[in-house]
Amino acid sequence: MSNYIAYVINLDYAKDRRKYMQEQLEKADISFEFVDGVIGKNLKLPHPDYDKRKYRLAHGKRTSMGELGCYFSHIKVLKLFLKTDKDHALIMEDDIEFADNFKQILEEALAYDNHFDFLKLCDIHRGKKLPVLTLPSKYQLSVNFVRQTGAGGYLVNRKAAEMMIEKLLPMWLPYDHAFDREWGFDVVTLSINPNIIFQSQLFETQIDVKSKKYPFLRRYSTVFPYRLYNETFRLLFRSKAYLHQYFLKQNKQ
Repeated sequence: MSNYIAYVINLDYAKDRRKYMQEQLEKADISFEFVDGVIGKNLKLPHPDYDKRKYRLAHGKRTSMGELGCYFSHIKVLKLFLKTDKDHALIMEDDIEFADNFKQILEEALAYDNHFDFLKLCDIHRGKKLPVLTLPSKYQLSVNFVRQTGAGGYLVNRKAAEMMIEKLLPMWLPYDHAFDREWGFDVVTLSINPNIIFQSQLFETQIDVKSKKYPFLRRYSTVFPYRLYNETFRLLFRSKAYLHQYFLKQNKQ
């Protein structure tokens, strides 16, 4: 079976989250490492890895330094992973919960790692998921046909990590919006259905959710055309991806 390393992103002052995640992962019998997250308020603008203008045009909001910190924290972990000899990295934020059989399902999914580069373990927008493989636990590896945000937990192989570092900089979207456009960095993405990681209700977000949107007309003159293009392309790309997975499965039988 493919080997993996697990990381938890944690800001150094968030001791309660660190303790919580340590308890959760020990209960799940997952070995892991904490990685100090990037503190957004300590960053300075302009930043060489952030395209403020493109962020405004595509996302329609003023810059959130917390979003920058989150984004660069995940990139930091991807780079750390590539310095190891592991095949996969399980990357988690520090405010999540796990399904009771989390480790079992993860290991079942890894047995089919030839089907994906990036595996989503949680989401916010659940969307329409069509199964391509059923695991022994009856969980499914699926293609999601709509936007699937949420970066609480996911699995990447070395190819995905390399392509994300190369293609997702400079930042011009929030991190979970950026990795949900896998056609832009040439990786195969699947989702576990139902989720095996969930957002905990114990903690408030550390990202500045009060980041203000631009006025409606200014915002939607650029955001709406971008989203229309993005969702159309997503549907076409994932339809093609679903057919690829279908024929891959047929050839294996």
